[in-house]
Parts: sequence; structure tokens; C-alpha cells
Amino acid sequence: MMEARHQKILTLLGQRGSLPGSEIARIFGVTPMTAWRDMKTISELGLAMRVRGGLRKKDGLPGEPVFEQRRPHGRDVKTRIACKAVSSYIREGMVLAMEGGTTVEATIPYLPEKRISIITNSLPVAIRLREERPQLPVQVVGGWLSPVSGNLTGANALRETSRLRADICFISASGFDTRVGPSDPNPLEIEVKRALVEISRQTILLLESRKFGLLDAAVTLHPRRLHGLVSEVAPPEKIASFCRGHTIRITVASLGDAPQEDA
Repeated sequence: MMEARHQKILTLLGQRGSLPGSEIARIFGVTPMTAWRDMKTISELGLAMRVRGGLRKKDGLPGEPVFEQRRPHGRDVKTRIACKAVSSYIREGMVLAMEGGTTVEATIPYLPEKRISIITNSLPVAIRLREERPQLPVQVVGGWLSPVSGNLTGANALRETSRLRADICFISASGFDTRVGPSDPNPLEIEVKRALVEISRQTILLLESRKFGLLDAAVTLHPRRLHGLVSEVAPPEKIASFCRGHTIRITVASLGDAPQEDA
């Protein structure tokens, strides 16, 4: 688990571009050895580059574009997947956990207008829920705000999430292959994603087909924690066989599933 100090170091690094170890020790009142361990942890997680005497910012988090840049990509495909996921899995009376992927966010216009409640660690998801489903109760778990994704991460987010319970969890991923299952670029985001999965009875992966066969920097969760996968086309046989072996139900959002957003 990342410490709050690590989160603050990453925030400073994002602002300054580089950060000497001596500056980390001075700002946070820790010993040079503690600063060295902090830098080692952050670099091993792939969140920054170690350079002589300190850390250097990567170009964003590894492989992770800003949320607003990802949102328009494949909008039609995301819409089909989102609509099918809601119609297949969401029923009145449920508690739905939603992480901060853009395909997960795309489900919002198709959610029931009442008699479900939401748990999320994503400010973009919470804001869109307020705009489009204002009658739904929404629990936003607090934590450190990612300037890249708009998600809340860290120890507080993990603690708050662990006290909650959900029926369904909708997650996304940057890749899905037969070596590890779903993967993502950012270990900090993955920690909270896993926490949302832990409190949920079922976990459903919403995934565009272009991500089949891709492997990102870090494993999201073990495939046995997945109950369903929704995509716009059937996955390749190798991945379909992998899903069958882990009892992951595959749902295809075909062109015939024409989604109609609420006015």
C-alpha cells in the first residue's frame, strides 16, 4: 500500500518535474535513508524515474492518458458496451460500485433513474451522475486526487471502501491477455479498483475489443475475481477459452443492441 507521503511526493514531482532526495528529506522531515526508500518504492512501482540523487517525472503515469483525452476515443463502442452491461446486470435495489474508466462512466445514461445506489472513487463519474442521474444516492470515497484520471486513491480511499458493500462492480482495464487477465498502467489506481472488487458480490469487466491481447504495466486482479466480461465483439478464441477456464461469462454488445440515451 502506498503511504500518504508517497502520494505527496508524486504530487510535488508532477508540479516540479524533478525532485532531489535531499529535498524530499527536508520537506517531509525524514532521514536521507527514508527518502531513499521512498524513491526506491515509487520508482519500482513505475510511477517515476530514478536519476542521480533523486526522482524525475515520467510523461504522465505509465501509459495513462488524461481522462478527458480518453473519453471521446471509441465513443460508439463504449456506448454499446455500456448499454449492454446495464441491461444485462443492473436491477432495481442494487448497489453498484463504479471505478473511473471511461467505458464505466459511459453506463451512466442507461442506469435506472431511481432505486439503485452508487459507490465510486471517481470525481468524473460522480459529477456526471449528479448531472444525469441526480436522484440516485452516490457515495464518493475520499482520498488523494489523481490529476490524470480524476480518481481518488491512497489509504483513506482504501479504508472508506472497505467499510462498504456492493452487489455489482463495473471495472475497465487497459489490456486483457491470457497471461494475467486484465491489466492497467497505474498501481495506485489498481489498489482502489481491487478494494471495490473486494466489497462486491460480482465484478464485471467492460472492455473494448481493441484491448484484447494487450498487456499493461501492472496486473489489475486475478481472473478468478471476474464474473463477467462485456465487449462489442466476441473475443478471440484464445481469450474466450481463457474466460471459460475461469468461469467468466462473456456478453457481446452486438450492433443490434442499439442504445438509446435518455433525453
